Amino acid sequence: MEILKKHRAYFALYFPFVIMVGYLVFAYSKSSIHIYFNQFHSPFFDWFFKYLTFLGDGWPIAFIALFYLLFISIRQGFLIGFSVIFASAITQIFKRFVFGGTLRPVAYFSEVEPYTLHFVEGVDLHIAYSLPSGHTTVAFALTVSIAFIYNTRKMDTFMFIMGALIGWSRVYLSQHFLEDVFMGSIIGVLGTIVIYSLLYSPKMLTKSRLDKPL
Repeated sequence: MEILKKHRAYFALYFPFVIMVGYLVFAYSKSSIHIYFNQFHSPFFDWFFKYLTFLGDGWPIAFIALFYLLFISIRQGFLIGFSVIFASAITQIFKRFVFGGTLRPVAYFSEVEPYTLHFVEGVDLHIAYSLPSGHTTVAFALTVSIAFIYNTRKMDTFMFIMGALIGWSRVYLSQHFLEDVFMGSIIGVLGTIVIYSLLYSPKMLTKSRLDKPL
C-alpha cells in the first residue's frame, strides 16, 4: 500500500504498538490488565494525565483544524478536521449501537467485579459507552494527520508518542479499559488513512487551490 511506504516512519512505530497492546488485550482479561496498571500512579502523573487527556476533546481539535484552514492550507485543515469527524462518527456508531452496554471501569469494578481503584481527584468519571475510546480515536486521528502533513521522522515520533500518551491517559484515569484504547487507536488511524487517500489522490492533488489558506 502506497501510503504505508510514504509514511513508513510513523507506521514503524505504530505497528509494534498495535501488536504489543493487541497481545495484552487478547491474552488477558480487561479487568486483570486494568488492576495491574492501576497500581502504578504518582501525584505527578495524576496531574499530567488529568490535563493531557483534554487534547482528545473536540474544542482543541476544532481550533487546530481552523488554524490550518485559515493560515496554512485548506487541504491540511480538511485532513485534520474530516479525519477526526469521520473516525469519531465510526466510534460513536460502535459505542451506541454495537457495544452500547459496555461499562466503564468505575462501574465495572463496582457492579461486576468489586475492586477499589486509584482515582484522580477532580476527574468526572463516566459510567457507560466504554468501547471504543472516543478520546483515543480523536487523539490518533489528530496526531496521524499531523504526522502525514509533515512526514519527517522527528514529527512521526513525536506525534506517535502524543497519540499513545493521550490514549494511555484514558486508562490511567480509569475512564477506559485498555481494549477501548486499542480499538480507538485503530479507528483513528484507519479513518485518517481514508480521508488522506481522498484528499491526496492524484485527482485531488491537481486542485492547487486546496494548498492555500482560506
